Amino acid sequence: MTSPQNPQITALLQQVAHSMAKGAPPGWQRASISARADRHAIGGHGVVNVLANGRTRPGSMRTPKQLKRVFELDDTRAAELTIELVVYPDGRFEALTSRAIVLQPQGPGHVYVLRPDVRPPDAGDMQSGPADPTQAGDPQEAVRLLWAYLRKRAEIFGWEPGRLEHFEDVLPAPWNAEEIEDYERKLGAPLPDDLRALYAVADGDGGDSGARLFDRHIWLDLDQLVSFRHADRWWAAGDTWQYHTLGSVRSDGLPQARARSSADRPGWIIFAESTGGDFLAVDMDPAEGGRPGQVIRVGLHHDDGPVYVADSVTELLRLQLAALERGDYRCDAASEELWIDAGLPELPGDTIEGADGGKDSEEDGVTDGAGAVSERPVHHAHVTCDAELSPLAGQPTLAAVTVRSTEPVSLAPLRDCPRLYGLDLSGAVVRDVEVAARIPGLRYLAMRPEQWRELIERAGPPPALAAAVLAGASPDVSSDASSPETLAEWAGSLGGDRDDIRYYTGRLPGQAPDHR
Repeated sequence: MTSPQNPQITALLQQVAHSMAKGAPPGWQRASISARADRHAIGGHGVVNVLANGRTRPGSMRTPKQLKRVFELDDTRAAELTIELVVYPDGRFEALTSRAIVLQPQGPGHVYVLRPDVRPPDAGDMQSGPADPTQAGDPQEAVRLLWAYLRKRAEIFGWEPGRLEHFEDVLPAPWNAEEIEDYERKLGAPLPDDLRALYAVADGDGGDSGARLFDRHIWLDLDQLVSFRHADRWWAAGDTWQYHTLGSVRSDGLPQARARSSADRPGWIIFAESTGGDFLAVDMDPAEGGRPGQVIRVGLHHDDGPVYVADSVTELLRLQLAALERGDYRCDAASEELWIDAGLPELPGDTIEGADGGKDSEEDGVTDGAGAVSERPVHHAHVTCDAELSPLAGQPTLAAVTVRSTEPVSLAPLRDCPRLYGLDLSGAVVRDVEVAARIPGLRYLAMRPEQWRELIERAGPPPALAAAVLAGASPDVSSDASSPETLAEWAGSLGGDRDDIRYYTGRLPGQAPDHR
């Protein structure tokens, strides 16, 4: 089932298990820890104690440093290593280490990445392009608004006459038209007309010491614009199977989404940054309800997808100037900083569970109350019975299905859906689970332990599967879905890299503490 135990690692795990048992509360039935180690640090979940009544209680011990040493001794050359460790009152402990298995932070359970070279599909690719392909921005109006904005700032801070006569009095000097065209070639994409016009009057707003003209974001100069274009888009690095759930498919919550439901796209050109890891970008590849050149917010605090800000850079300037003229701002006269309340979104947009990631099948365009297929494209369906599954047969755009049912359902309608990649059956009762192995493009499958056993016995795993998820066991199933032994047996049945899965067992030194 697994590779032989490493005695040094076993000894380290024994030390950790001993500390977990010593700190367990009276009446404990098991204590567990789920960690993720790399060369820099240890993360993950701390100690969790399960009591006799089934309730859990967090332990007081932090993630122990011995687990960092376990990572260093592991010979799979993992960049990251999952360590699952469980100890019992009778002194037994068991553990699993793997670079390919990880407990999903917001998912249904543990995911086993069988094909790391295969990336999750991009939900944005499933969406239609803009119904109106014209830009909403106006180059001349954008320049006029920028000047009016600067004049209003001068008025607010009481600048003396003559301090602001030209853009270059307060902003970096621009490049000429040929130089701007050269920068666009380096970008590999054209700028929207209004933003290009602004760069023709100023090369950004001066960096850290500048005015932060766009919603408290620093307006990048053209050198920085190109650098960001070709830099590692680190905020989108989590778009891998380890962090993917069907519910994480993004949506801006609108019937016709303005921005595509992606983590990152080549058509998003960052032109302003905050100091907190967030960015403003012009979107040259919008969704059906958007316009080329619209402004979106992306970055560290927008992992649910882009947030629509304005239909153009022109409109963003207009909104901010209008707020200043209304008096909707606060300022610091000493630093000449402005905080403008222009009614722009402060947080990631609320994701409704709809066309690209939701819980309401009617909003998703799946079925109406009578079970008829709606006219909207079906991307992610949430269904609860056979009557809701049947209309999905052959759906050309269907990408993911989540089934929640108490009565048995049949998966037969899903066999011929050409784009179906994801299926979550962890909350369902299924009559014919073997159908999952006959869905040709299925890459993501979430099920409970007994469902996986039934599928493997009847048909084996789906041939194209890239990510398998082991969700929590049913109440009437004695085995725990998160136990290292269960994880190891399940991973072995899927035919992945057997050298990666290391299963350890042992006993605590001497007599294990008895808190019962």
